[in-house]
Amino acid sequence: MCGICGFLGDPTGINRAAMLDALKHRGPDGEGVWEDRLPEGVIWLGHRRLSVLDLSPAGHQPMSAADNQLVITFNGEIYNFRELRAELEGYGYTFRSNSDTEVLLYAWHRWGVGALDRLCGMFAFALWDRRNHSLWLARDRMGEKPLYYTVQNGRFLFASEVRSLLASGVVERRMDSDGLDAYLTFGSVADPFTLIKDVRAVEAGHWLRLHKGQIVARAYWSLRDIPEERVPVTRGEALETVGMLLRQSCSFCMVSDVPVAVLLSGGIDSSSNVAILSEQGFCNLQTFSVIFKGFDETFSEERWSSLVAGQFQTCHHQIEVGENEAHSWVPEAVQAMDQPSFDGVNTYLVCRAIRSAGIKVAISGQGADELFLGYWQKTLFPWLLFLASLPISWLRYLLSTLAAHWARLHDTKYEKLFQTLGAHEPLAAAYLAQHSVFSQRGLERLRGEKRLPQTRFIRDQGGTTPLGKLSRLELTHYLRNTLLRDGDQMSMANSIELRSSFVNHRLVEKIVALPTHLKVNPHHRQKPLLVDAVGSSIVNKVAQRPKQGFALPYDRWLRNGLRVADLTEVDLGLDHEAIRTVEQRFTSGQNWSRFWTLQVLAAWVEKENISPPKP
Repeated sequence: MCGICGFLGDPTGINRAAMLDALKHRGPDGEGVWEDRLPEGVIWLGHRRLSVLDLSPAGHQPMSAADNQLVITFNGEIYNFRELRAELEGYGYTFRSNSDTEVLLYAWHRWGVGALDRLCGMFAFALWDRRNHSLWLARDRMGEKPLYYTVQNGRFLFASEVRSLLASGVVERRMDSDGLDAYLTFGSVADPFTLIKDVRAVEAGHWLRLHKGQIVARAYWSLRDIPEERVPVTRGEALETVGMLLRQSCSFCMVSDVPVAVLLSGGIDSSSNVAILSEQGFCNLQTFSVIFKGFDETFSEERWSSLVAGQFQTCHHQIEVGENEAHSWVPEAVQAMDQPSFDGVNTYLVCRAIRSAGIKVAISGQGADELFLGYWQKTLFPWLLFLASLPISWLRYLLSTLAAHWARLHDTKYEKLFQTLGAHEPLAAAYLAQHSVFSQRGLERLRGEKRLPQTRFIRDQGGTTPLGKLSRLELTHYLRNTLLRDGDQMSMANSIELRSSFVNHRLVEKIVALPTHLKVNPHHRQKPLLVDAVGSSIVNKVAQRPKQGFALPYDRWLRNGLRVADLTEVDLGLDHEAIRTVEQRFTSGQNWSRFWTLQVLAAWVEKENISPPKP
């Protein structure tokens, strides 16, 4: 796991050292640069290294092919690199290192952009092809690894983090208007937008080519292109295939030349990881969990994580977080964010402890809820989609009756319901009703003007049933734009490589294609397909308890004085009266998540010295 950056064009004014230094936390084990002079300027590639595979100097980056025609700077892990290496050796390629980077380099040499279809892993890379003077950028299918770019006065810059582009000295520190809308909608920014004007994300499952000043971007993989299986599948067949793919994915996550830890919350997902790895013979696993001091059982999973750790005899570590720790660690986590997010602090806390134990790699359970329909939203979503899909004529009387109560219901959850009832895009509206922080009207009150519909951030990803559609939306929106981005930025802030066994694209492709009835249970068993595929008695026992997310008690902490910014001192480019309304509602006992969302935004704006969007 590493940090990458670079540019193509006139180097005047670009602070290369600052770009690399801004990524030091992603790669504290070393750095490297490569450049070449061209008629149009300079091609420069930078790299910060976190040594996980091939710790020797042979794994140093940027890395050139033997004929010097290809040069790459790479971030991530190619889990199937050994299989690819054997195939490439059959074609006559020889290798100087034991790294996955060199395998990727020669896979591109052999198959070009077609190499992306052969990769299994998480990755973001930039590759310079000297044969045709083309710069290629690419990102993994699920979006585990970030990659951002910008064009400034004809110069193309890219980096693993937005802050590296800001450090270049040629990117204006001004907020992006669409990015701000996305953040206020979801509490995190939706790709391809960022919170910085003219900076965009390479989208997951896409490649981008820069050639002779022209940028072309294409998708090489999309969840929407995966059809649901039409041939009847028995539950036994599904369990066999899913179980095999789960075990393969867990085994892939252990590919490392350094020790690997496991995040153990005590829930089904993390317990499944521990059960499978123990079954595969990985002994003395290092497991880590966060427990809360001074709170009721609502926020503590100590009993369950200890039970699982004891069952599999792991070397278990508990990170205790109380009021005192929260008031120092939470602001520290917020300051570590590359882009603001109302989530992610929990990942920062556990990764902080993992790094202090001297471990560089950890496995999480991210993605399991989205794949196996583990969220409570699955019970409400079909009804919301039904209401949003009703003919508009059915709704006119209802909406007119409720209009008189609109002021009283100002900026509440009912406002989102009304927004859903009047929607022209039912699927997006139903999803927003469950996932938006601020409604469309709430967003417009904050912005002080009419804004384009929030539904523009939601893309239909296919599926034939309401729950099938929901799962695909969760995977490509909440998982990608919040959980995976938070996982990357919070783990890398602690120089930790975070891997998820549930985000392997082979597993994802299989499960989203399965009929919905195989993933849910009429008796309300939690994630029955996952639990039965793992086949562990202790995981089954964990599944019988009420579902509990890996959540922090933000509401209590905020009401006890936790703050990360002063909303009256930071210019967010938002309506001051609307901000005061959010604060007042929080003070009266409502909507802590909206208050927290503005707090995190203000802390980031202040830290990065960002100007508000231009009117």
